[in-house]
Amino acid sequence: EPGRSTTVTGVVTAPNGTLPLYNAIVYVPDAPLEPLGDGATCDRCGSVSGKPLVSTLTDVNGRFELRDVPIGDKVPLVIQIGKWRRQIELPTVQRCVENPLDDRNLTRLPRNRREGDIPKIAVTTGRCDQLACLLPKLGLDAEEFTPSDGAGRLHLYRGAAHPRSAPIPAPAPSGTRDATDLYGDPARLKSYDILMLSCECGEHEETKPAEAKAALYDFTTSGGRVFASHFHYTWADTGPLSEAAQWKGSEDNPENPPGPYLVDRSFPKGEAFAQWLVAVDATDKLGEVPIAQPRENVGAVYSGAQRWVHSKTQNASWKNEAPQATKYMSINTPVKRPAAEQCGKFVFADMHLYGQDVQPVTGALPDDDFPRSCSSDLTDEEKALAFLFFDLSSCVQDDAKPPTKPIN
Repeated sequence: EPGRSTTVTGVVTAPNGTLPLYNAIVYVPDAPLEPLGDGATCDRCGSVSGKPLVSTLTDVNGRFELRDVPIGDKVPLVIQIGKWRRQIELPTVQRCVENPLDDRNLTRLPRNRREGDIPKIAVTTGRCDQLACLLPKLGLDAEEFTPSDGAGRLHLYRGAAHPRSAPIPAPAPSGTRDATDLYGDPARLKSYDILMLSCECGEHEETKPAEAKAALYDFTTSGGRVFASHFHYTWADTGPLSEAAQWKGSEDNPENPPGPYLVDRSFPKGEAFAQWLVAVDATDKLGEVPIAQPRENVGAVYSGAQRWVHSKTQNASWKNEAPQATKYMSINTPVKRPAAEQCGKFVFADMHLYGQDVQPVTGALPDDDFPRSCSSDLTDEEKALAFLFFDLSSCVQDDAKPPTKPIN
């Protein structure tokens, strides 16, 4: 009918079916999808496989409206964020009306390999953070955790023992490979899409020689994605990443009072992050984000890096030296190259994501019962991390500009 469009609407969520996701790509393909493959590959924004007929992006509420959709039965629909990808089939699309997809089980990201594509993720463990539990809490099926030689999409590696005197091994299920097996093998490292580094309660330079740091940076320049928390600043305060920020890392473990801290709303994704946190009830004040256990290891960010979260006031110990301290930042790599030549990402969170410092050996840290040992409900901080995790997973773009949908 003149003036009326055939639309499909819905909400894209994490695999758990409840947490809405921003900046997910939704499109109708006109050709078979190409395999994504495992390992670090260059994924720049602007294109997807399958020759999309129509495409769009989700908003801060995870909602999408796909206009001018082909009418008929068994219409394919693809939902994608980076290497998270799921194709479903719409039973029927009716002409010149809105066709709502109210069943969020249809529009969530895949929980397992049978449902679609999932990035291959390595998580190193440590006694000061529980990053291993984030993926199960976001809805990844338990079957996708396997030892590193298995076909599952989530592999654990045991981080450094702590403390150095009378050390207690980092938590991990029996038989877990040591993280140095990952750091010390560039080919193994590049077989993953995403690397998440849980805080080891210290720098533990004895496990991170210069060769390992170079291999990790090369992993990012090849398209790999790295999430590093707290003491893992040690991967970035030397070498090319050191040019992106004012690194102030210290074994003295400088602490900050609990938040809230401020979201940097000066760039499009930062504004979306602030609005999304309110939409998912992670905060009741626009522009603030809860952080229970912040640290103080980075000041300003420089050209080539993007600040996401920062403190409200200048650190008194840094008078005339540094601005508000950065709590979360991202760096597209290779650093200081044009956006069209960048393939990977390194992000740093100057915080622990859980409520204690050195975690007890028992509790929610990964053990032989992992991932069943993880709780099910996301904390407010985990919700914030989920937004940043899926942004880490997404295609690389110039963050000074708003995200754009793929070219039809």
